Amino acid sequence: MSSVLKVAQMVLGGLCVLLLAGGFPLAGAEGVYRSGAMLLLGGLVLLLSLWGTFRLASGRYGQLLFGLLFLFFACTGVLMVGEYGSKAVEYAMQGGAMWAGAVGMGCTALVGVVFLAVFGYLCKRVMNHSRLWLAGLHAAIALLVLGVYTDAAEQVRVSMALPADGRPLPAEVNTPSGEKLPLGFRLQVDEFTVRYYDDARYALYPIIQGRPGSPQAVERRGESLHLGAESWDVASLQQAPGMPRPFRLLPGNPPRVLVEEPGTVRDYCASCTLHTDYKGRPETRREILRVNEPIQCKGWLVYLNSYRAGNPAVVQLELRRAPGRVMALSGIVGIMVCTAVWCWSRKEETAA
Repeated sequence: MSSVLKVAQMVLGGLCVLLLAGGFPLAGAEGVYRSGAMLLLGGLVLLLSLWGTFRLASGRYGQLLFGLLFLFFACTGVLMVGEYGSKAVEYAMQGGAMWAGAVGMGCTALVGVVFLAVFGYLCKRVMNHSRLWLAGLHAAIALLVLGVYTDAAEQVRVSMALPADGRPLPAEVNTPSGEKLPLGFRLQVDEFTVRYYDDARYALYPIIQGRPGSPQAVERRGESLHLGAESWDVASLQQAPGMPRPFRLLPGNPPRVLVEEPGTVRDYCASCTLHTDYKGRPETRREILRVNEPIQCKGWLVYLNSYRAGNPAVVQLELRRAPGRVMALSGIVGIMVCTAVWCWSRKEETAA
């Protein structure tokens, strides 16, 4: 059995190398990975993983099925502890009326602990042989491939620009194919915050016929700005309504304006209000949208991609419906857990 799996892995690896080497110069990496050949290769991986699962289980299919089910509930307990436990601590630190929410979140986290203990114990008792864990590993690979295929076939991506002035997203979006899809929620950006590193620059612009001319770089020394024999205090620059950056107008012929240019962007985030419903009842909640930290609601993921400075700023969002996401993530978790326990159980059996 092990020799057959090794040969299959070598063949698949060779096919991947040949596919990349032959297709990359023409189609590029993205074109290769989105090609029909790559889908066919993924299908072969799926079939081999399922075949390996049934061969390794060797008649213990009931044990494998219930063991993986128990493993799923144990991992669900870990997620409950991580998500609701952190929220309980956050609410408790706010104090006041948030203590009631902190107690509720803490109780949910305790339920996660019970899930982890009970179903983890049952999983360990049912999956009592290293071959079952190896079969579970192959089943998790198959689940991952199925999730990826489902996502590739059914996912929807929509890019939208939304001003940070409390204006909500429309109730439905137009897909690239022209189809209208309901979101099931309304999202509005109330405030957009950009943080910069402490490396602001300063420039002096001459005003020629009402327009700024070529800038001159101004050197900062402590709390003062210097350009040749002239100097100004940093504190003399003021923020005026409608002006995106602090400035100081200097009279003369021509007049000049001293402007603080922002430093390198450190990070940015959007404070959002999400209007949706829970079991038919209206629900409103506050969310912080950051890069690589999407908001999840009604089967949609809302990503913060970029922004365009202004008053108000315009936030560039990407909405993605990912039907295979949970399946793929479950496969990834199953691969990690089954691999670790399989290695551990093999050592125990060898020592015995």
